[in-house]
Amino acid sequence: MLKPLLLLGAVWLAATSAVADPQPQDTATPGHVRVLATGGTIAGSGQGSSASYISGVVPIGDILQTVPGLSEIANISAEQIANIGSSDMDEAVWLRLLDRVQTALLDPKISGVVITHGTDTLEETAYFLSLVLPSTKPVVLVGSMRPGTAVSADGPQILLDAVRVASSDQARDWGTLVVMNDTIFDPASLTKVDIERVNAFSDPGRGPLGEVLTDHPRFFARATPYAAAFPNVHAGLPRVAIVYSYAGIRGEDIHAAANGADALVVAGAGSGGFSTHARQAVRELTARGIPVVRTARQGFGDVQSSDSDQGDWSDQAVGTVAGRELTPAKARVLLMLALSTPRSRDELQALFDQYGTGGR
Repeated sequence: MLKPLLLLGAVWLAATSAVADPQPQDTATPGHVRVLATGGTIAGSGQGSSASYISGVVPIGDILQTVPGLSEIANISAEQIANIGSSDMDEAVWLRLLDRVQTALLDPKISGVVITHGTDTLEETAYFLSLVLPSTKPVVLVGSMRPGTAVSADGPQILLDAVRVASSDQARDWGTLVVMNDTIFDPASLTKVDIERVNAFSDPGRGPLGEVLTDHPRFFARATPYAAAFPNVHAGLPRVAIVYSYAGIRGEDIHAAANGADALVVAGAGSGGFSTHARQAVRELTARGIPVVRTARQGFGDVQSSDSDQGDWSDQAVGTVAGRELTPAKARVLLMLALSTPRSRDELQALFDQYGTGGR
């Protein structure tokens, strides 16, 4: 009976190996990953295991020392771009960060970049970088929900996972990514959905791009290379404000939010709607040449351009641009970049149709 059993085992192994389609594994030679630090909870410190802490105080060199095994994955070099809570993130830091990322990506020795960031505005910075950088080498943003002084700090594992992704051949051509809680996300469609739990980020509409559950990241699809949508970003980005629509919103609320702004994003109710009074105020703004994008305040769903047969409610009549699947915050990012060059309403709508629909 031994030979038939051996033969059966060989047939089973051959069959299972034929069915399996493992992704190619990365070479054993460590790459070089550049870590750019901006602060956030991952750089936070508190008293013992207390949930009370101050973000953006621990330098990146000290953070890297808390992550065992990094040198086995890649050669690491680091630079402190800023050390702030991400609520203080702004366009000036974005542009400084962009300059350092571009410099790192031009270095032939560097296989990828990791950016440490606070989670509150991480998705905005990630989306900004995804629009201004090409896809060739991976740029991976990470944060943490607990400071390093917490009993179960999540930062070291997330940083380890990010370096695995940034040094992986499988991550090439994906461009800018976000890694949180063992999961790889697309910046265009993820959002922070919880203020405390470690699984704070989600992509309810499209799902994640992959996962980091072993030494090698696993992607659920193949990357499609792409060029930067806005490759020539410079200082002096236009000022875009956001106003939140609610029951009882008045026209003066719209005008107050738009005061001093070059453009406006309305976080609308339902599928991007707002009151009759607010609509009249928006029409006055667009008549003066101030672009207005309407989005969904809940952050999920596709706000599509309304048809002209809807009369006074249509985007054409009001002069608005439909923000598609973007959250109000990310619609602001796209609008800022789009308005770095003068564009008509139709041209803006075409850009939101192209870059505001999430996914790759």
